[in-house]
Amino acid sequence: MRNKEELIERRKHKRFKVKGGAFAVSTPDYKNLRQIKDIRKGGLAFQFIENSEQTKGSIEIEIFSTVGDFYLKKLPVRTVLDFEVDNTVSSNSMPMSQWSMQFGKLNHLQKLLLDFFLQKYTCN
Repeated sequence: MRNKEELIERRKHKRFKVKGGAFAVSTPDYKNLRQIKDIRKGGLAFQFIENSEQTKGSIEIEIFSTVGDFYLKKLPVRTVLDFEVDNTVSSNSMPMSQWSMQFGKLNHLQKLLLDFFLQKYTCN
């Protein structure tokens, strides 16, 4: 059994599930396109096939949606959690990882666009 401190939610912001078609990509090389799993005002999480190149430390990402016309560029982020996802669907499944990333200092426009994204492209 986990101790009580491990079960306390430490996030400052509520997480929202992202509707299909929302992705993040690291810049400036635009490698490692990843589908966003959930997002909040403080950061985001995504899952991906483990064979993709890992990104450590602070980077910039861009968020876009294939549904509608949304694009948010140059968001500073840093990796706060990286773990393997228990993928028990089949024995032949590709290994999956999940990354949780925290947003760095966002400018006013980035904050407004992030709020818009949370309203239009997420569900409770």
